[in-house]
Formats: sequence, C-alpha cells, structure tokens
Amino acid sequence: MGAGKFIARTGLRLLATYIAVVMVYFIVVRVLPVLAAGGDLNADPLLAALRRTAEDPRFTFWIDEAIRTYGLDRPLIPDQLFRYMRSVLTFQYGVSVYTQQPVLDEIAIRLPYTLSFYTIATIIPIIIGYYLGILSAKHRGGALDSVIVQLSVVSRILPGWLVLLLIYYGLAYLPRVLWGLQIFPLPVKPPEIGIRDWEQFRYLLWYMSPMLLAALLAWSGGWIYYIRQLVVSEMGQDYYITALAKGLDERTALSKHVIPNVRPPLVMSLAYTIPDIFGGSIIFEIICNWPGIASFSYVALQTWDFPVMSAFFTISAMLNLVSLFVAEVILVAIDPRIRTGR
Repeated sequence: MGAGKFIARTGLRLLATYIAVVMVYFIVVRVLPVLAAGGDLNADPLLAALRRTAEDPRFTFWIDEAIRTYGLDRPLIPDQLFRYMRSVLTFQYGVSVYTQQPVLDEIAIRLPYTLSFYTIATIIPIIIGYYLGILSAKHRGGALDSVIVQLSVVSRILPGWLVLLLIYYGLAYLPRVLWGLQIFPLPVKPPEIGIRDWEQFRYLLWYMSPMLLAALLAWSGGWIYYIRQLVVSEMGQDYYITALAKGLDERTALSKHVIPNVRPPLVMSLAYTIPDIFGGSIIFEIICNWPGIASFSYVALQTWDFPVMSAFFTISAMLNLVSLFVAEVILVAIDPRIRTGR
C-alpha cells in the first residue's frame, strides 16, 4: 500500500472515530437520562439547566442562545443530535451559562495560561527522560544505572500534587515564616487573566515556578524508566549483539540500530501525551488557583455548564485523534514497514 493511500485511510478512519465519539457523548449526556426517566424530556440535563436559570434575567441571553444553537425547540432525536453535531464540527459551542460569554472566547483567554505551563511541563520531562533513559541503559547493571532507576521510580510513584504541596511548604511557607524569605509564592494570589505589562508577566513566571518544579520532579521519572526499558529491551536483541560482534562500538550500535527501533513506540507514547497540554491537570490548577482551561472545565462540570463541557470534551477528543494521525504520518516516514503490515 502506498504512503498516500495509507495516510488517507488513516485520516478517514480517525474522522469516523471522532464523529462516533461525539455522537456517543451526546447520547450518554442527554439521551440516556431521558430514557432512564421513561422518556420524560424534563430529565434532559440541558433543559434542567435552562429551568434553573429561566427566572434570572441575567441568563436571558444564554437561554436564547442555547435554544438557537442546540435547537431545543426541536425533537431530541434526530433533530437536536444533528444540530449538535453540526455545531461541534463547526466549533459553534454557544455561550457559557455562568459567564455569559462565547465559549471559544473563554477558552482563548485561558489557553495562554494552560499552554505556558503545560507545554514546558510536558516537553521538558520527555527530553530529560530520553537522555537519562538512554544513559541509564548504556550503564545498565552499574551504579549509575541503579541510581537513575531508583530516582525514576520514586519520581513515578509520587503524585505530582503531593510534590507540589511539599514544595509550597518547604520552599514557600517555611522560608517566609522562619526567615522572612520569599523563594516561591504561596498560591493565594493567582495571576490576572490577561497580561498587560512586564511586571504582570514576571509575576506569572514567578507564580508558575513551583508548579514547573513539581511537574519536572514528578513527571520525568516515568519517561526515564519507560525509555530505559525500551532501550534495554532492544539491546538484548540479536541484531544489536551481532552489530557489536562485527566490531561496531556501543555508541554507534545504539544510534544506528537501537534508537531507530525505539522511535515507533516512543512516537505513539508522545501522541497520547501531547494532547494533554490542552486539558492540563485539574488538581494542579485547583491547588495553585491557576486560571487555566482545566479548572474552567471543572467549574463547568460542577455547574453543569453544557456548552463549556461540550467544548472541552470534543476539542480534547479532536486533539487526541489529530495527534494520533500525525504520529501515524511520522511512523510511516521513519518506518515504511508499518503501512505494509510487515
């Protein structure tokens, strides 16, 4: 099968998967509650949210917008389902219930905060894991390998939120109480949404520093251990032993034979990890009062803000599938055997 045909088939398959996922979300969130209530449309959570806000004049705009966007004056199946699919596929999510602002505008405001933290907190642990994992594999069985493995295991089993709390206590609270020093800020005054000057930007970086330190300490270990195990597994294969027997030094054998075989599973792991940059970590954002997308979606879930919930779920699903598609394209480029199934 040619590369172009393989990529086209993969793209169509992932597009069909996305459409199916969006339909399942609609059925689970809105149709199943109605069926469980014996067909009573009043059990529709979106209609319930409308009833809760109908008596407050502040929500008049949202009610009108929700009726227009989701076709709530039409039958649930198939009219509202098709209207919902159309709005999702065209990124028309409507207006947030409690902010009374377009959902995409709310996401756009919070997206820089999410990207500024999670891009660094995701990419740097992968880079650290790649180099330390290979270093550990090269010295497998030795003292350096043992130290790296033990530290990576400790890093992996410690929850990131616990590391964050320890950093706040040891490097923010205690220095301030004991010596009057402000090494790191306590999470009591989050950065304002919308940076307007250099001082606000500096405060953003300072406020983010304990979060980044906690993420690097807690999230690097898993990548170190995973990449080490991949490399060690390949170093036990016959082709690597044969390369050494033919006179290749270990460094050349690793770079020319082992690393190319490690790339496919590593690329797929990255494909599942990178989209998390959009969603972020709800626990991190709650502890730190961080004005990112994850905490916004958490509030939306608590208040049943259906437009925000839909946007968060469908955009996250889309990013995961796009990431998988890009990974497939990369894998075809670095290993043509994939498209032939050999």
